[in-house]
Amino acid sequence: MDSIVAETTFDCVDRGGRSFALYVRIGDVHDIPTQSGDHNVGFYVELDPLMKRRLQAAPDSFTALCFCIEMVRKALRIFVAHGGCVYFTGTRSPIDIDSHFFEPHHGLICDEYLNSDSDSKSQGD
Repeated sequence: MDSIVAETTFDCVDRGGRSFALYVRIGDVHDIPTQSGDHNVGFYVELDPLMKRRLQAAPDSFTALCFCIEMVRKALRIFVAHGGCVYFTGTRSPIDIDSHFFEPHHGLICDEYLNSDSDSKSQGD
């Protein structure tokens, strides 16, 4: 992407257990003529490597950016529904896909229930 408007990175694990970095980018603004003679604003959305680059357009740039962010949410929901995990970068804290800023969930659940060696502690310790 040549002209990035917004970007972030998440740590992911697919349903097969493979870890990878997910690069989310929105940018490369385009002016898109409509049949009525008006113009829409379009941005490309990339979720590398999960989703191929896609164009999202709307009558104005604010709405187009909102649509782009919603496309990111939908792609992440599909990934999670198929057994993937999306974490805040550098952590094993899952992100809240519905949060305005994709905030991480952390500190609510005891660590022994989050680690793969959860049977190392007995219940009630």
